[in-house]
Amino acid sequence: MELALQQKLVARLATDREFREKFFGDPARVAAHEGLTVAAETLSAIHQEQMRQFARLLRTRRLAQVALRLPLTRKALGQRFADCFRNYAVTPPPPGQRPTEDAIAFAQHLESHTAEYGLDPAWALSLARYEAARLSAEWEDRRLVIRALPHHVKRLATLLAAGEIPPGDYRRFSLAIWWRPTASSLLKHWLS
Repeated sequence: MELALQQKLVARLATDREFREKFFGDPARVAAHEGLTVAAETLSAIHQEQMRQFARLLRTRRLAQVALRLPLTRKALGQRFADCFRNYAVTPPPPGQRPTEDAIAFAQHLESHTAEYGLDPAWALSLARYEAARLSAEWEDRRLVIRALPHHVKRLATLLAAGEIPPGDYRRFSLAIWWRPTASSLLKHWLS
């Protein structure tokens, strides 16, 4: 039981910045609060900077996995993708969250970020919503997913796939549909 609590504590140290700072302020007290009876000298062996480096490594890994699942959004935003992700990754992921779920949650974060701060280019949010809908249709085995998007997603995807980052507004209604005729059939896709 003690080993499981120690593993939980280390995992939380690696993913939760606020908890990590509180822990290194008083390791014995925080460990006792978490139900650990381990000696203070054992806890002091956890080096603060090594734990911070490990946390950065985990965030970088999460960023790479999310970028892999949202390639159009990553291309559209360039370096801002990583900046927005760092803002999103301040809070730790829920226990057991898979990379696909992380990508969907990041796309939702981009929506709230855009509502508050805006996003440049504005059409990058349409790409994020498009890719998140695809992931949702695949991951959740949904029979029908429909997204109405304010930008010309098909044109943007073609340009980005060719390696271009297209300037311009690209406002044009797009409709994206993913469907499965039966629960066991392959996912089909249509984009206007």
